[in-house]
Order: sequence, then C-alpha cells, then structure tokens
Amino acid sequence: MNGAVYCVFDLGDYMKKLIIFGFDGTLADTSPGILYCFNTTATAMGYEPVDHSSLYGVIGIPLEQGFKKLFGMKEDEIEYAANNYSKLYSQKGKEMFLMYPGIENALKKLKKDGCKLAIATQKHRMFTSDMLEVYEIQNLFDAVCATDVNTNLTKKDLLLQACEQTGVSVEDSILIGDSDVDAVGAQSIGMDFGAALYGWGFRTKEEAEKYNCKLYFDSASEIYLKLSMM
Repeated sequence: MNGAVYCVFDLGDYMKKLIIFGFDGTLADTSPGILYCFNTTATAMGYEPVDHSSLYGVIGIPLEQGFKKLFGMKEDEIEYAANNYSKLYSQKGKEMFLMYPGIENALKKLKKDGCKLAIATQKHRMFTSDMLEVYEIQNLFDAVCATDVNTNLTKKDLLLQACEQTGVSVEDSILIGDSDVDAVGAQSIGMDFGAALYGWGFRTKEEAEKYNCKLYFDSASEIYLKLSMM
C-alpha cells in the first residue's frame, strides 16, 4: 500500500475511484460563446441566425455536424464554416462561458474525499485549459483529456486516456456527462454513466434512461450529494 486514499462512494455494488466529467454542458455552460460563433459565421455566409434553444443536441457533436444540423449547410461550405468558427472561438467565444453553480464546490469536496478527477472532452485542449485557468480549478484534475490539432479522438478514446493517465480501471470509474455522445462513449467500454440533465444534451430523464444510467443530476450542485449518499 502506498498510503493513497481513494474515493469509496457506494454506487449500488460499485466502488468508484475516478470521476470523469464532460466539459461543455457538464462543468461549464459554454453555450453563449458557441452560439455567437455559429451565428456570426453563418450570417456572414447568408444564413439566418438560430436562437439559443437550437443548441440542444448540438453542443458536443463535431462542428461539421453542427453546421449541417443548425443551418442545413452544403458539404462544400462546411469546411470554411468550421475554420471560421474556430478562429472566432479562439478570439472571443472561449471567453463567453460560466461554470455551473455548485460545480467548483463539488469538485473540491470530491478531491478532499480522495477521488481522482478527470475531464474527457472533444473540445480543443487549449480552450479547455484556458477556461479552467479562468476559474483557477485546473489543479483539481488529475487528467485533462481533450483533442489537439490534427487529432480525431472519440469519446471512447478520451475515456480510456483518462483511465490510463490516472491508473484507474474502467470498472472503477464513472463518467458524468450531458449527452448521447457521452453516454455512448461510456457504454462502449463498459464504464458507468451519470446523466447531467441540466446541460445541453438531455432535456429530460426519459431521454437518458435508455443508457441504463447509474445516477441522474438535475443540477451541478447535486453531484457531490448524490455520489456521497449512494
């Protein structure tokens, strides 16, 4: 034994040592910046802007799919749109976000109890790191698994990275995320999943139930309480 203290929340018959979080819609509400970049890009190309509610089911999917779903863009327009979006996001969009109320407190309590914490996001690593630094919470995470330039990592890839970097098995881990992409990624490797119902993916508990979720969170402030009371 090395004297390490591990998080031992009782999730049914499970003992979890690693809590992995999605970023967009789970840790942070990044919708203002995302909407700004989508609409600024699309309107410059002659498309009508969309409203805030249109982002449900779009945040977290690849940009190319987002432009197609939101605006019905043609294939030959999408590469330009995605590149322009990325430039706008790096200049302004990444600054337009808020951490969900209660998330910082939950992270600190989980860390204090001995949990290892990680992020698994298809967001660019640079943007993710910059946002964490704004709230000065980057040191709470044992691993930040994100995408880089010229990489095409799936949620499955990122979850496996998180386990490898923290030295915790899939079976001893749980992902908390707000979307089908998160749930499918966890399901594909046999990892338990907790559904964040307050983000931009699932609108209702019923939408998430098909993934056999272990936990459901109506707000970020419930995360620590529900984990610790299971």
